[in-house]
Amino acid sequence: MEIITLTTGAFATNSYILVKNNDVVLIDPSGNYENIVKRLNNYNVLAIILTHGHFDHIKAVDKLKDIYKVDIYIHQDDEILIRNKEINNLMGHFALIESEVKYLKEGILTFNDFSFEVIHTPGHTKGSVVFLIDNYMFAGDTIFKGSIGRTDLYGGSFREMKNSLNFLKTLTKNYIIYSGHGPVTTLQEEIKHNPYLK
Repeated sequence: MEIITLTTGAFATNSYILVKNNDVVLIDPSGNYENIVKRLNNYNVLAIILTHGHFDHIKAVDKLKDIYKVDIYIHQDDEILIRNKEINNLMGHFALIESEVKYLKEGILTFNDFSFEVIHTPGHTKGSVVFLIDNYMFAGDTIFKGSIGRTDLYGGSFREMKNSLNFLKTLTKNYIIYSGHGPVTTLQEEIKHNPYLK
């Protein structure tokens, strides 16, 4: 699987283009949708999947939906974020989704050769999720290299975040972690050195 990372916007948000054969799944497409379209070439776009509903992770979703006519997946607990400007903004930045969405549930989510395990990890938001595929974890803002997502925004909870992190610590595979912000890391590296996983 090829992983293309695009880092965009005032909050340096990571969007991911996952490629297998000629198929693509988009994770948290943000920033200028035209830049994403340029990277998609002639790939067959299968779906848009979201780790959570914050504005800096969803800016390109509606435009990409219009172009590629694919389904958008988000956890039900975060639909309130993608529909409500009053609670989904920070320092004047905001974005919403007008398109219809499908709800993510814990378990296996499959698109052609892509098979994701969806894990609900509330804490950063009520509906935050982590996607596991092959040896990779797409962690959204649940965990970063050396840190975690903030818990003081709407729907955030430090108690729930600690519970989610405690669960991730039980995973036995040393997943390569692609986060919503910052560089790539690994699960074992974070278990050893991330103060929030102590």
